[in-house]
Amino acid sequence: MDQKTRRYRRRHAWMPVLATFMLLGGILCMLLLWMGLHYFMPAKSAGLARVHTAAGLNRDEHIWIPPTEPPTEEEGEAATEPLEYDMTIDLNNVIAHHNANSDVVGWVRISGTVINYPIMQCDDNSFYVNHSWQGYLSSAGAIFADWRCRIDASDNTLIYGHNMGNGTMLHAIKNYKVAEWGWSHPYIEVASLSHRYLYRVLSTNVIYGERGAAFEYWNFIDLNRGSYRNFVSSIRSTSSVWYGGDDPQLRDGENKIFTLQTCNSGRDDGIRCVVFAECIGDFTNASHYDPKTYGSARIAAPEPPTEPPVVIPAE
Repeated sequence: MDQKTRRYRRRHAWMPVLATFMLLGGILCMLLLWMGLHYFMPAKSAGLARVHTAAGLNRDEHIWIPPTEPPTEEEGEAATEPLEYDMTIDLNNVIAHHNANSDVVGWVRISGTVINYPIMQCDDNSFYVNHSWQGYLSSAGAIFADWRCRIDASDNTLIYGHNMGNGTMLHAIKNYKVAEWGWSHPYIEVASLSHRYLYRVLSTNVIYGERGAAFEYWNFIDLNRGSYRNFVSSIRSTSSVWYGGDDPQLRDGENKIFTLQTCNSGRDDGIRCVVFAECIGDFTNASHYDPKTYGSARIAAPEPPTEPPVVIPAE
């Protein structure tokens, strides 16, 4: 090794030492930063927004959280005489709409309101937020079912619609927050392409939707016996007005729930007005419901028709 090389090495001998100190200093800074975040930052609040996923959750292990605020309405008094009801949805009309747009999968009607609409469904829950049932762009959107649900098969069918300021779409379900009005409008008609069902309103709930909900009602679609009991119990514990009576006829999954959801205030604040209804029975082959005749027992579904229903061509 010549003299020039030895002088160069002596002159730069400090560089490896400096690099080592810099590396150790960086590691120490990162360690101190991690300790500060881990030990001194506040823990995440349990009320933070939860991301909605179509995969759902393990329903049997879900913890049921009581509401953080008292009900907004007192429970009303049940009607002294159960109301009779005449079915009005025409399945041929539903099929005609389906022929015009194959995304039409059913119909929903609440007597005494403007709610008398086709139910839309596609594989994208956001499409009918701003499209009419014909598929045109529309700020009012359409009434649509969650893509995971099937009207004839799901234990809980989720229906969404806007709370329009002019009173259209699902604005009228907010009336169920007034007990007197709710008791006089106890029934919801629902149809698929081949069956007609009558539902009785169980509860109206003003609760958070996908953000900070007291319970994730939108993730309960196919329910086993235990899940059905917990679901109805959680509906009641978060109810704003409960219409189910002191001892509702819970049939542990033998019955079905129909859930209507809209914005409670018209703003994107996460607060939802949700109406839950329990299926009384299948009225495909019947047109009149008399509580004195049928009582509270579920009506057995009729045998499937041997011939396809008559199809009316779309206009």
